[in-house]
Amino acid sequence: MSVCNECASLAGANTATSPHANLLLHSEAAINFGATATGRIEYYICNRCGTAWERERAKSEPQAVWRHSTRTLR
Repeated sequence: MSVCNECASLAGANTATSPHANLLLHSEAAINFGATATGRIEYYICNRCGTAWERERAKSEPQAVWRHSTRTLR
């Protein structure tokens, strides 16, 4: 299955960009960016094309971008 247009436009976008309507939150976990900074990582799967995504959500990571997840999300 090929990547849908909405997922194609999300690749490399800043994580402040909202997930598109067909992205379903699969799971999330706390992460630690160092001694003083923490945040969350969210895993999504597209209901349309099946593409798996992840994004880091932390104030200490303002340059973080959406990226394809290497985790198996099923």
